Amino acid sequence: MSEIVVLDAIKTALWLLFFSLVVHKFQNEIKGLIQSLSSLEVAGATFELKNKKETIRSYILLSETLVELISRCEDIEKLVPLIDASESEKLGSFALKYTSEVPKREWNIQLLRNIAHLLIRHGRYQDAIDICGMLLSQLPENYDLLNLKALALMTSRIAANFEAAEVIFSNLVSSYPEITYLRYNLALVLSLQQKFEESEKQMSEVIDIGFGNIKKDLLQDPLFHHFREQRPNEFKKLESHLKANIAPTTI
Repeated sequence: MSEIVVLDAIKTALWLLFFSLVVHKFQNEIKGLIQSLSSLEVAGATFELKNKKETIRSYILLSETLVELISRCEDIEKLVPLIDASESEKLGSFALKYTSEVPKREWNIQLLRNIAHLLIRHGRYQDAIDICGMLLSQLPENYDLLNLKALALMTSRIAANFEAAEVIFSNLVSSYPEITYLRYNLALVLSLQQKFEESEKQMSEVIDIGFGNIKKDLLQDPLFHHFREQRPNEFKKLESHLKANIAPTTI
């Protein structure tokens, strides 16, 4: 089978996957549309649905829109509450199949990156780690993909993954000291490993930089629980430090 045929088949599979997600989410609406075959109103405009073929075609177009949406980094969080565990499993299976059968030069990097993001948010950490690893084989210096892989390692809550996440975050902080959330992630993974002095140092620097104005609850992150519970005095100092460095709200 030629590469072009394989690529076309994978693209078709992608459309079918998202079409199945749409059907699952809107099965009652679709059933009603197919039964009535009357009209579809979107944003105030009414479209006549003359036959079943046109109705299905309309939802295929909606599926294609979802494909475009999932490829846009700025919109990816909007999909998190719309996808349940079984659907995220399908996404993971699709992504791994896609990377194994589509030539690397044809990969939609942003699509795969965002699927990995969704997998992390739905607790499918190993699939996300695998996808990030494959993407990094193409873009080994991409800090966003490195950060995403380290996030998957860290949020997996598997102790054996913490050291690998720390190495990645440490290297990223050295290379990109101006990107505050990388230092914040490093502070979290150090806390998970109960390296409290180092974690406190990194978190204090994060506060100094002003990250508290963006994320006011940064000390309440669930991944920072070891520090909160086992270093209460130092935690209170960080709280005071954070309070002193948050800009006053203006009306």
